[in-house]
Amino acid sequence: MNQTETNQTEATRTAATTYFDAWRARDFERLRTVLAPDVDFVGVMGTATGADECIAGLRGMAESIMTDLVLQARVVEGADAMTWFDLITARTPPIPTANWSHVEDGLITRIRVTFDPRPLFGT
Repeated sequence: MNQTETNQTEATRTAATTYFDAWRARDFERLRTVLAPDVDFVGVMGTATGADECIAGLRGMAESIMTDLVLQARVVEGADAMTWFDLITARTPPIPTANWSHVEDGLITRIRVTFDPRPLFGT
């Protein structure tokens, strides 16, 4: 890996770590610092375009469903981070969740999230 790739990997790791640490702490101003203005979010529970919509969606999850996040693993290479975590809620067993984030110039530009939402709906 050359120095440019190493620098990109570290910038991606920093952005992904900040994203999860800030979301878990419900520090949405800090979370905003690692989102690109035009971040594109697609997840099981909805989509968001732009930092404001993304923050609103993450805040909604934090306030209505999530009681905690437990990081299981993160793999970072270049501009991409894959984070496997358990979404902890008050009503369900931990929900295994995968999050892919793409980072450009130190900011997250794309987020894709997948998990099985059936436990949230009692099915």
